Order: sequence, then structure tokens, then C-alpha cells
Amino acid sequence: MKLEHLLQAYKLNKIDATIKDMSNENERAGVINFANGISASYLLDGEDIVIAMKIFFNCLTVDGLKIQNQLNHVIKVIQVMQNTIMLLANIPQKECNMILEKLGLFDNTFQKRKENKTFRT
Repeated sequence: MKLEHLLQAYKLNKIDATIKDMSNENERAGVINFANGISASYLLDGEDIVIAMKIFFNCLTVDGLKIQNQLNHVIKVIQVMQNTIMLLANIPQKECNMILEKLGLFDNTFQKRKENKTFRT
């Protein structure tokens, strides 16, 4: 998907996204900022098509340690992840939710799987 179309799709899905282009003569890349503590790096090919993307997010909100702020932050993180997967993979929400479930986001195994992957030799 072209970067321009990805940004339009985020806006259509009510996800604010701003871009910081960090391209140089060797590669075309940048950062998409979604909200405070949620961002993604991207890599483009010669035709402005996103060929790689990595999402970064803080687990805790930086807007104050109130439960409502934390819930809003987690919802925003899941929405960004869900929309990114749906848009880049061109799949419906049901399949995207299955992917998120298999990643372990809803049964508390995401961190365990991440640790196992990190320490493999």
C-alpha cells in the first residue's frame, strides 16, 4: 500500500497520524506518530509503497496514572495495531483479530513469547 493511501485510511478510521520523513540518498524511510507514546517506523520502495513497518508503543500512558487514561491508551494502541494489520495485509477485521489473539495480546502470553524469542540462541 502506498504511504499516502495508508495515511488516508488511518484518517478515515479516525486515527490521527503525522509523518516525519527521515529519508536519505540510500533509503526512503520515516516515522508515523499516532499519539503520545505510539509511533511506527516505515520503509518505502521506489514507488512510495510501504514494504516494512515496525510499531512502537509505551505500555503505560504518559497522560497521568488514572485508570481511564490507561484504558484509552490501550484501546488506541490496539486500534493502531488492528488498522495497520488490516490495511497492509488487506484482510477483514475478523482475521486481524485472530492474528492479534494468536500473538497473545488477549491471554497474557505476549510478553512470554517475546521473552522466549529474545533469548533464543
